Amino acid sequence: MELSNGQGKFPLIDLTIRGLKLMRFWNESPGEPFSMIGLILVASYPIAWLIPSWLFIVSSQDNLTLLMKAANEQIVFMAIFFKLCVFAINFHRWEQLFYDLQRAYSSVMDDQSLDVQRILGHVQKSSYFLTKGYTSLLCFNCALYGVFPMLFVAVKYAITGSYDTPLSTPIEANYFIPGYRTHFWLWLPLNVMLNVLLEFHGIALFLIECFTWNLVHATSCLFRVLQIQAHELSNQSERKDQWCAKFERFVTTHDSVLRSARTLEEVLSFQMLFLYMSTVFALCLMVMVLSLAFKDVFLLIAMICVIGYCLFQTFSFSYLGTELIEASGSVTDAIFHSSWYNQNVKRQKDLCFVLMRAKRPVKLTAGQFFVVTRDSFTEMIKQAYTIFTLMSQFLEENDN
Repeated sequence: MELSNGQGKFPLIDLTIRGLKLMRFWNESPGEPFSMIGLILVASYPIAWLIPSWLFIVSSQDNLTLLMKAANEQIVFMAIFFKLCVFAINFHRWEQLFYDLQRAYSSVMDDQSLDVQRILGHVQKSSYFLTKGYTSLLCFNCALYGVFPMLFVAVKYAITGSYDTPLSTPIEANYFIPGYRTHFWLWLPLNVMLNVLLEFHGIALFLIECFTWNLVHATSCLFRVLQIQAHELSNQSERKDQWCAKFERFVTTHDSVLRSARTLEEVLSFQMLFLYMSTVFALCLMVMVLSLAFKDVFLLIAMICVIGYCLFQTFSFSYLGTELIEASGSVTDAIFHSSWYNQNVKRQKDLCFVLMRAKRPVKLTAGQFFVVTRDSFTEMIKQAYTIFTLMSQFLEENDN
């Protein structure tokens, strides 16, 4: 793992950027348009997953369990498609945000404070291990969802010469290919193609998610760096030119991180709202499916994979949202407790000006309706349970 690129630039989320470049979701040079290959990958998503799933829902109404499973997959895959589209549409804003943060980190690379260097090392290592671990885990999750069931059917057919129908596909979908769920040699090439496409879409999605999480975390860590630098501004014995140089660097970095935090809120606002809403409905539908078909092992595994993915997604942003609020607030506390009132009048005015800027609220919101925090995650679980209870009562009344 390389922690430095040797060119005076901070290697911010280096592994994630390399992965995005490999998937053609990032450019070698800033300012270029989103690549055509990336657009094709995004455009192929609804053709492979959303439209066939919707066709299955409207054309297959004889099995309530499979219908609810397909509806749940439609919700989750819609949220994923929304995430891919948001990244492509806001590509230049993400690009500007990334390079702004990279310049801010590059400006503090020569800071001699051990605490600052520890933060810089943490940012590099955490992004490396998150990208490597999360992408590997979720690729396995995709394989568990599609590849392993396909291999099980293929091995069984090779050994026994028979297979159960209808043959499974990665999701409940209607591809309008005659015999694709009853004829093995029609089903196998289609399933191979779908699983390859699922892995490609999955890797692109996981890299985008790691990119987003790492930028939010990097922004929070930059606030921690500013907190340390704010404490250093309380040194009254420092020469005027040295103090002014430190103060100017502090203000420049603070402006950059505030701008980055505002961009994050603007770009992620509706994505957070869509994520929370889709997770609530997907969660209660998944629990309904599991309660109706708890003896179906494959269905249990598939639904557990989806539940784990949805909950991890929402909890991650909730955790990072709380971290961002706490980290930005720590800068205000550091300035206030820096004994600024013991400085000379000129320095007092400068520090009071920075204090007023630092008091601006920094947060992630879900469509401006609520702030994304750990408490909002708890409320989401409560809402999902409430909807599940109402749906259960409705189904019991219909059965009676």
